[in-house]
Amino acid sequence: MLASVMLAGSLSCSLSSCFTGIESTKKVSLSREDKKLIAPSPEEEFFKGVSPLPLAEWQPGKRFIAADNKTILIFSQHGLPAEPDSARIGGKTLSFVRTEPKLEPDGSYSATIVFSDGSNSYRYNSGKNVDTAPHEIYSNQIPMLIDLDMVDDARELLKGKDLWLKTPLWYDNNGNRVMGKKFVEVSITDVQSGDLAFPLRVKFSDANGHSAWLFMNYGVSGTETRTFPNLFSLSDIRKRYPQITDETWDVICNGNVKIGMTKEECKLSLGNPNDVNRGHDYSQILDLWQYPNGTVLWFEDGLLTRFRK
Repeated sequence: MLASVMLAGSLSCSLSSCFTGIESTKKVSLSREDKKLIAPSPEEEFFKGVSPLPLAEWQPGKRFIAADNKTILIFSQHGLPAEPDSARIGGKTLSFVRTEPKLEPDGSYSATIVFSDGSNSYRYNSGKNVDTAPHEIYSNQIPMLIDLDMVDDARELLKGKDLWLKTPLWYDNNGNRVMGKKFVEVSITDVQSGDLAFPLRVKFSDANGHSAWLFMNYGVSGTETRTFPNLFSLSDIRKRYPQITDETWDVICNGNVKIGMTKEECKLSLGNPNDVNRGHDYSQILDLWQYPNGTVLWFEDGLLTRFRK
């Protein structure tokens, strides 16, 4: 009886993170220093070859693509052509020309990086000292510019590779989000430049011949989201969970839950909860999980008894 009262009351207090139990814990994230102590995963090792170059190693002609028309805002207005069309640089390829010193008010010199589209020059003032900039600035750090060499490297590494997806958030050819499946095998068919948020766009096809895209960051760890290790696995994830039935695995692959699933199975389907509340009565342990999108899961003795999506 007490368990029923607690579970009924938990919904009304879920938004205030209260529970009739004794514990309330939130999702804990590792610091960047803590992550350095963890051995790199096979996926991190695999993708680490797609890395940026320091400015000191750039050769004239190194290619970038302007991710958006807003890219024009990063360049010095002095020297830009007056024609309105010159501001529409989204999708244009810009080539590195040289680095120039720029005299600052305090008498120091900062590094200005000069690019060209073949007709016009574009100057980006890095704000970095001209002597240290060559080793402090990397090709993935210029705002709103995508390093096309890194796109090419990613394409060479991934195209034709069979991988397993970790996300059901796919995109169609028009860039619209569609719900796909996670933990399914796909074949990578292309890699192209992405957008302002995610510089890589990865095309794949599944076993049924359906094609879709994922947007991805360059990096493999740190503060970036949607990295290669977060989106892909080099091995079949299903084989790691032989205890899960095929019926339940299909529910997980579709990003759903069902009554009777374990906590592990729910995490595989929905990810880690944002907020966890735990309580107990004389005979069982009660848990309430909350997710940022409003999904709420109720567990009794580790098994899902109720959910709201």
